[in-house]
Amino acid sequence: MCNRKKWLTGLLGAVMCLALAAVNKQDVEAGQQNYVIGSYIVCTEDTDLFVLPDCNEGKVAPIPKNAVAVIVENEEIYTKVNYNGAEGYLYQEFIGYDEELIAAYEAELLARSEEVRMMAAMIQCESGNQEFEGQLAVGAVIMNRVKAPNYPNTIQEVIMQPNQFGPSDSQLFADLLANDTIKDTCREAAKQAFSGVDNVGGALHFKRAGSREGLVIGGHVFY
Repeated sequence: MCNRKKWLTGLLGAVMCLALAAVNKQDVEAGQQNYVIGSYIVCTEDTDLFVLPDCNEGKVAPIPKNAVAVIVENEEIYTKVNYNGAEGYLYQEFIGYDEELIAAYEAELLARSEEVRMMAAMIQCESGNQEFEGQLAVGAVIMNRVKAPNYPNTIQEVIMQPNQFGPSDSQLFADLLANDTIKDTCREAAKQAFSGVDNVGGALHFKRAGSREGLVIGGHVFY
């Protein structure tokens, strides 16, 4: 029982899972205490995700009032939810429903998912013929730039920054986005990079392998 109750982390896994979760509004009624699995809910009080006391691990992640989460599993008193990359248990009395807040959150998730798709397309342009680690490495560079102070702070702006990613104005890149023909491995690499996986040690640049010193992964050197 204890192992089943342990919380898991992973922002992008949660983001993509939440983006696909759909609310069946007919099942969400005022005062209802047993929401359908996959429904978005709103936390009605400042509280915490937690594992059950028999696991001896206590509180693991705060959830502020008006934060949106998704129901993972229903129980009579405790309900398992996923909030911001963490899974844990929330008292039923702290679960509510706010259509406007949920709609705003869905819009934010959609914007994020589109940026991840754009990153996946760029990964395919730059390293689509390489092994997964090489694809992930390109995604990691993009995310490292998003986090760096001297680069734009969104994925789209980083990718479209002039004279940085050559394929950004290519027909291949445009076609991948327009036709949504991005390889599954490139999509997965983008998801992992977005969630914080960095296999290039914070590198902000890459070139063809052999063109300079650095960390070689696949056909590129990262520095």
